Amino acid sequence: MKSFFLIIVLLISIMTNLLTGQADPFSIVQEKLDGISVEEKKVLEQLFIVLQEIDLIESEGKRIAQEISEINVDVQKLEREIAIEEDEYKIKQNGLGQVLKSYQRMGPVSYIGIILESDSLSSLLRRINILRDLTRDTGEILEKIEESKNRLMESKNKLKDNVQLLEDRQKELEQALEKANRLKADFEKFISNLGEEKEYYKDYLADMQIAWDEAKAMFSKTAENFSNIVRENSLSPEDLNLSFSIDGVRGSIKEDGINDIISKQADLEEMVIDFQQDIIKIELPKKNLILIGHFIIEGDHSLVFRAEEGSFYDMKLEPGSIEELFKENQLVLDLKPLLGNNSTLKSVEIREDYLELMVKWSLF
Repeated sequence: MKSFFLIIVLLISIMTNLLTGQADPFSIVQEKLDGISVEEKKVLEQLFIVLQEIDLIESEGKRIAQEISEINVDVQKLEREIAIEEDEYKIKQNGLGQVLKSYQRMGPVSYIGIILESDSLSSLLRRINILRDLTRDTGEILEKIEESKNRLMESKNKLKDNVQLLEDRQKELEQALEKANRLKADFEKFISNLGEEKEYYKDYLADMQIAWDEAKAMFSKTAENFSNIVRENSLSPEDLNLSFSIDGVRGSIKEDGINDIISKQADLEEMVIDFQQDIIKIELPKKNLILIGHFIIEGDHSLVFRAEEGSFYDMKLEPGSIEELFKENQLVLDLKPLLGNNSTLKSVEIREDYLELMVKWSLF
């Protein structure tokens, strides 16, 4: 949860926007930022960084709490399994006791004793069969007891590990909550020190928080839709510009070509890709979101975008905030439908205005 005053400001801001017809948080933020000084923007950026940190720590706390809940379920399941296994272990032990008592009722028995004490061939065969059955039953029971014991020990060791993991995660959660509370206290102190301007900045931050939350959700959907452009036949083999060389098959994807494809997809939020030397710049202009990174090869056919830095309304995004953008969906170009099963991506190079690929092709 954000601090109490931020929630109040946030709710007031939302209601004001709805009543005045200003439903687009991005337009509201842009309007306000256009009217502030460089110094004010620096202060706002500092505050926004703190808010990002608080958001990330609280998200981490929720993740750890969910993990604790799942471990608790596993612990309870293991405890039930151990109780059942212990009951079966006792039953097998009792079975072994019954067999041993049968031995005792027969008295001291040996193969030689059976032969010497038998007064007829039928008596001899009967005694041998009884001894064979008892020996077989004892061996089977002992084997089952050993198996049951091993399963029991394995479950108990797993339970012990899970309990330790649970304790570790609970400590992590406590530390995360403590850090979040410290950051909130620092944030409130920072705001208080702004004096008469504190309400002014709180109002800005409330609008930015709404826009940022919406940007994260929209970017996740955009990433998912971008990853579908090959699957939906929007990118064709001709777009790869394949050619043969002594090193293998060379291909390229031009910036203009892929942006033309993106522009025709209504659900890609006017995403723009800019291939520069060694880097890729991805921009959502309407959301004032910029990400800079590169493609890496994943598996044999996929290019996955890895963001290294980013900004929102020209304000720096922390690494954790960038990770949040890709939490649900990655930006992926799966080229398998175009390259086929007998191919492997060997390298990817980012050039000015295009992406260069080297593909290894196998005939078998």
